[in-house]
Amino acid sequence: MAEIVFYFDCASVFSYIGFEFMEKYRELWNVKVDYRPFYLDKVMARAKNTFSPNKLPYLFADVRRTTGVTKIPFKGMPPKYPYDPTVALRTLQYLKTKYPRNDNQLMRQAMRRLWRMEYFDRKAPESIENVKEALRGLPSPVDSDTIVDAAQTESDTLDAVVQNTRSLEEMRAFGAPTILVYKNGSSEPPQMYFGSDRFEHIAIHLGEEFLPMKQLFANSKL
Repeated sequence: MAEIVFYFDCASVFSYIGFEFMEKYRELWNVKVDYRPFYLDKVMARAKNTFSPNKLPYLFADVRRTTGVTKIPFKGMPPKYPYDPTVALRTLQYLKTKYPRNDNQLMRQAMRRLWRMEYFDRKAPESIENVKEALRGLPSPVDSDTIVDAAQTESDTLDAVVQNTRSLEEMRAFGAPTILVYKNGSSEPPQMYFGSDRFEHIAIHLGEEFLPMKQLFANSKL
C-alpha cells in the first residue's frame, strides 16, 4: 500500500480543500494517509514566500470556483484572518496520538469540523472556547471539552507540531498543503507536491485512477 503524508495548517483554506480531495482519493486509491499539522506562517517566512496583493483576489476567486463545483462548504474567510491556529493544531495532534483507531478517524472528523467553523460559519477556531464549540458532539470516548483542555497542557502536542514545521523547513517546503508520496515497495525517496490541485500528478505517479473534480465529488461511494 502506498503512503501519503499530508502536511496542513488549519489557517489554510487550500489545506481545507486539499483535505476534502485527499479524503476522496484515500478511499478511491486505498492508500494510507498520515495527516500532520504544522505552522504555515513559519514555513512561509523561512522560505521568504510572501503573497502578492495582485494574487490574493485570484486565490479567493479560485477557491469559490472549486467549492462551487465540488460543493465543499464555503461561505468565505472569517473576519479575523490570519489567526493563531495553535489551539486547533495541538488538539488535532492530541487526537492523532491518543485515538489513532480507524486511520485516525476522530482526528479527521475534528479537522472537518474545525474547517467548517472557519470557512462556512466564518468563525476562526483560535480560542479554546471556539475549538470546543466546533468539536462539541464529536463521537469520542472522552468529552470533547476535556480533550481540548488536555491538548493544551501536554507538551508533546506542541512538540510534534513544531517538529513537523521544522521537518518541512528542512525539506525547503514553502506552503500548504505539502504532500509527500511514498510508492509501495519502492526504495525511491518520496515525491513532494504542493497545493490542493496536484492530485492528477499524484495519480500518475502512483499509477492510480484520476477523476475530474465534478465526477469525484458526485461519486456517492467516496
